[in-house]
Amino acid sequence: MKKNFLIAAASVGLMLGAVIAEAADVAFSGQFRPRMQTRNHDFNENTQMHTFFETRVRLNANVKANDQVGAFIQLQSVGNWGFDSSSNSDGTRFAVGGAGTQASDQLDDVGLHQAYMTIKNFYGSTFDLKIGRQEVVIDGHRLFGHTGWTSGAQTNDALRLTHAGGNHALNYTFIKGREEAASVATAADTGSAHNDDNDYNMHIIHASTQGIMGGALSGIFVLTDDNNSNGGMGNEWYTLGARQKGKLGALDYRVEYYHQFGDACADACGTYAYTTETLDSSVERDASMFGIRLGKTFKNATYSPTVTLWYDYLSGTDDADVTAGDYATFDTIQDTGHKFYGFMDLFLARNGAKENRLGLQDIAIKTKFSPKAGWTFKADYHKFLTDVDLSSNTTIAAIAMNSRTAPGTATDWSKDLGSEIDLTLVHKYNSSVKVVYGYSHYWNSALFAATNPANKLGNGTASNENNDGSDWAYMMIDMKF
Repeated sequence: MKKNFLIAAASVGLMLGAVIAEAADVAFSGQFRPRMQTRNHDFNENTQMHTFFETRVRLNANVKANDQVGAFIQLQSVGNWGFDSSSNSDGTRFAVGGAGTQASDQLDDVGLHQAYMTIKNFYGSTFDLKIGRQEVVIDGHRLFGHTGWTSGAQTNDALRLTHAGGNHALNYTFIKGREEAASVATAADTGSAHNDDNDYNMHIIHASTQGIMGGALSGIFVLTDDNNSNGGMGNEWYTLGARQKGKLGALDYRVEYYHQFGDACADACGTYAYTTETLDSSVERDASMFGIRLGKTFKNATYSPTVTLWYDYLSGTDDADVTAGDYATFDTIQDTGHKFYGFMDLFLARNGAKENRLGLQDIAIKTKFSPKAGWTFKADYHKFLTDVDLSSNTTIAAIAMNSRTAPGTATDWSKDLGSEIDLTLVHKYNSSVKVVYGYSHYWNSALFAATNPANKLGNGTASNENNDGSDWAYMMIDMKF
């Protein structure tokens, strides 16, 4: 374990000493998760695979001060092997110590992943308070989740009030996404750079009720105040939706729908040429997302297989939207796509930028079975399409292509973004250790190759050489204690 990690752990222990000394219950736990990955980044079969190792280390302290008050502190160290805080010209990091041949002893990559306090029945109310840096997970990670696959994972500086009683629950969450220049703001500084209007905040109201159609019905309302991205111009927008998940007969199901409305600043909508708006003004947001899942487990069959059918739709912006001054690309609010849109993470961008804001359709079939005790095999197939047909939207097509030519095609772009298969083998090695093996392949398309040069190694321009498939494989050992 790294020296700085132990130092940080000791420091936090000293800071919490007074609390821990009086606590009725203190529990320590943690995680060690090394993972090796190898993949072809540039969709060119003539280039070599890129292999790298990454690790997550966590140390947790769960404190129960009394029946009403508790705290949770989680230290985390993440990084790739051979990298630390020293930077290459491309922003990647490498492990070095002092000058010349001195030891590599300057690693410094430990921080607080979570640090929050809980108070039950806050001020005698029926609401419990949770305040501090925390993972905010709502409704199966759809709009808010911890993105646990990534080494760093998603956390938020947040305040949460939760009421639960009977078969219902009500929750309010405030997330501070950005505090504009707080470290340099002074009483004498009245400039716009230190105006609260330039902060990034989210307000979430979430309610759920159990016992409806064999499961739970939930609703969510989100106010996103993101004026900071446009110098204080209008970018306040709202997300309203509902989700039903449960079991009817032998079928597991999930249905959800979300609608977004409000403002979208023109310069945050990509390079779309809004004819009626200037870049420092706002356009009207009108976007939607729909998802449905149906699954069945054959418990009496050999290996107890599960088969799930899956469809997700995220709206995109077309020529008519641009002409009308509307922005129709759905924003997933937080980048939770790894769980939903293929494990190769080719569509990770909460604002739809990886699809050039053309929207995304995901048609998938997922299977799972257990060949023997302690082993689980999963196979998922995804077919990806845009929402917008570039063949019928010449303005959007020109912007999405950005003067690039797709290999093997002329002007018939259609909606095809390619397809992906994800194979996963999970072995429960023992009660503390899980070993996961994975392999994925992506079948490219002319549209994907032409609209996604950022997915090419070194951000190269799309060409015939970048129209091959892509492979990715990994092995991960996950120990929790």
